[in-house]
Amino acid sequence: MLRSTIMNAKPRTLAATALSLALLLSGCAGGSPEAQMPQDDTHKQAASAAPSPSASAKGDDSTMSTAEIGVTAGAVMAAKLGFDRSRKVTAEELKQLAIKPSDTLDGYVVLPGQCAGPLEDLNWSPAQLGTEVARTDFTTESGTVTGSVEVARVEDRSVLEEHYKTVLRMRTDCKSVKLNGPNAMETVKFTDPGIDGVESQLYYSRTGDPQSPQDSLVLLDTAGDYVAMVSFISAGSLNDKQFSTVAKQVMDAVTAQF
Repeated sequence: MLRSTIMNAKPRTLAATALSLALLLSGCAGGSPEAQMPQDDTHKQAASAAPSPSASAKGDDSTMSTAEIGVTAGAVMAAKLGFDRSRKVTAEELKQLAIKPSDTLDGYVVLPGQCAGPLEDLNWSPAQLGTEVARTDFTTESGTVTGSVEVARVEDRSVLEEHYKTVLRMRTDCKSVKLNGPNAMETVKFTDPGIDGVESQLYYSRTGDPQSPQDSLVLLDTAGDYVAMVSFISAGSLNDKQFSTVAKQVMDAVTAQF
């Protein structure tokens, strides 16, 4: 859930976008939005035609997987809502996302201590399920808010349920976590964004480092045999109904495909 967002101490490709603890413990990458998120075919199609998300997603390409169809529908909807710069994450990059990071809290003291385990467990994305996964990252021309949509096939529902439990624990037992690191003490607050109609959701804000404040919104939902994750990240507040509405509309476009 905190897994994979564009952010690290140095620039990196878009493969790294979606909400990661690595981002929590580091800063934002540089580089222009145009260089990081070119307008790919998905968004050119949406800008020129504006058909329904489902029709745009499916098109005439019978080689698209179900996960790719869902992700494309979500990306088209995001484009219609203003996020018209995007990048499809490659198969090789998805393989990297599927590897759960380890020792992400090395060098940090977490307070309260019992929150260290679930905090590290938030390093998760659907790609870790390991079956039929697709993802697209997107932003606006200004690049101030970055989003992603990721879909994977679910073969073992229990793994997903464990992640849902982790999210719930962060919203209840670990609402406020302090990270005492080598350079600064940071605070991460976790709340329920209160969006109806999704199975799991999390809003978190990170403060303490004036160079890299961060707010994130993450939704997870399933339909049929697939789970979808829609996430947004920003250096400013995302605690606005506007972002919740956009995230839910993108999610609905995805899950309508299954």
